[in-house]
Amino acid sequence: MDMIQTLKTYLEDNKNEMFDLLEQIVNINSYSGNKKGVDKVVDVLEGTFKDMGLTIRRQQRDVTGDNLVAENAARISGGGLLMIGHMDTVFPPEMGFDTYRKDGNTIYGPGVYDMKGGLVVGIFAAKAMQAAGLLETIPVGFTYNSDEEIGSPHSRDIIVKEAKRSDFCFVMEGSGANGGEIVTGRKGRIVFDFEVTGKAGHAGNAAFPKASAIAEMAQMVTALEALNDPEAGTSLNVGQIEGGVGPNTVAATAKARVETRFTTMEGRDKVWSAINKIITSPTLSGTSATLKIQIERPPMVPNEANLALFDSVEQAAKELGLSVKSNFRGGGSDANIVSEAGVPVLDGLGSSGEKLHTPDESMRADSMVRQALLTALSAVRAYEKYA
Repeated sequence: MDMIQTLKTYLEDNKNEMFDLLEQIVNINSYSGNKKGVDKVVDVLEGTFKDMGLTIRRQQRDVTGDNLVAENAARISGGGLLMIGHMDTVFPPEMGFDTYRKDGNTIYGPGVYDMKGGLVVGIFAAKAMQAAGLLETIPVGFTYNSDEEIGSPHSRDIIVKEAKRSDFCFVMEGSGANGGEIVTGRKGRIVFDFEVTGKAGHAGNAAFPKASAIAEMAQMVTALEALNDPEAGTSLNVGQIEGGVGPNTVAATAKARVETRFTTMEGRDKVWSAINKIITSPTLSGTSATLKIQIERPPMVPNEANLALFDSVEQAAKELGLSVKSNFRGGGSDANIVSEAGVPVLDGLGSSGEKLHTPDESMRADSMVRQALLTALSAVRAYEKYA
C-alpha cells in the first residue's frame, strides 16, 4: 500500500474516533475566561498526545487556561512542522450554547468550527502520518494555546518560540464554508480604549459651550469613523461607548472601545497616527482625552515564503483530487504572530464550517477526514522542500 493510500485508510478506519474526540472537547465549556473549563480541554488533549507517544510540555497559566506543547522524537532538535491552534472559545457558560449536536452532515456546537474541529484535524493528520511511519523522520509538533480569542496575551511568547524552532507552520483555523480556503494573508488589528474627561455641571445652568465629555467624544467618534478606507484595506469601528450619569448633568467622563484593522504595517502606522491626532486634540475647551492599546496583532502579509508554502499545499491537493485557493481574511489569528516572526506559515487547514462566534456555529462533518488528509500530505510535501 502506498503512502497516500495508507493515510486515507487510517483516517477512514478511525473516523469515529475522530468525532468522539471532537464531541468530548466541544461539550466542555472553554470560554477564554473559564480557566477551569479550558484546562479540562487541555487535560483531554494532553492525554491524547501522550497516547501518541509524544513528548509533552504543559505551560501553567494563572489567569487563562494552560498552554500545551507536544512533539515527536524527530523534532526534539527542532525543524519540521508546527501545528498551532487554540482551545478557547467566545461562549461563556451562562450563554447556554454548550452542546455538541449532529444533524446529517452538519455538526453544531460551541467552537466546533472555531476551532475545535481544527484541533482534531491536526491531531489526526499526525496520527495518520504516524500510521504511515512518517513520524519516524519528519519532525512534527503542536502548540495549542488557551487565549487566542482575547489576543493571545499569555501565549504569544511560546508560540513565537516554538515557531522559530520550526521550518514551517500550519495554523489549524477553519477552511471556510465549503473548504479549500488556504489563508496566505490576514489583516492586523488594534483594539484600543479612549477616555474623555470633561467638567461636571448642572445641565440647566452650564455655560456654553459645555465641557461635556460626551459632546467631545461624539466629535471624536465622527472623526474616527471617517478613517475607514476600504480601498486601502483599513477599517475602524467604534464598538462600545459609556459615559455620563443622567440627562440633567453635564458628563464628566465618557469611555469607548474601538478596533482598527489594516493590511500592512504602513497602513497600521498611518491609521494609528491619525487616531492619536484625533484623541490628543480635543476641540471643546475644558476637555482632555487619553488612549490605551488593549490588544494588537500585526498583519499577516502575503509574502514569498508563505506563497511558496502554499505551493506545497496546492501540490498535495492536486494529488488528492482536491481544489484549494489562496485566501486573504479580514480577521486575525495566531498566524499573524508567526508571520511577524519571519517563519513561513499558512492558515485555514482546519474543518469547514460557518457562523463562527454565533449560537448557530456549525461545521461540515465530511470535511474532517478530507482536511486531515490534506494536512498530512501537505506536511510531507512541504518537508521534502525544507529537509
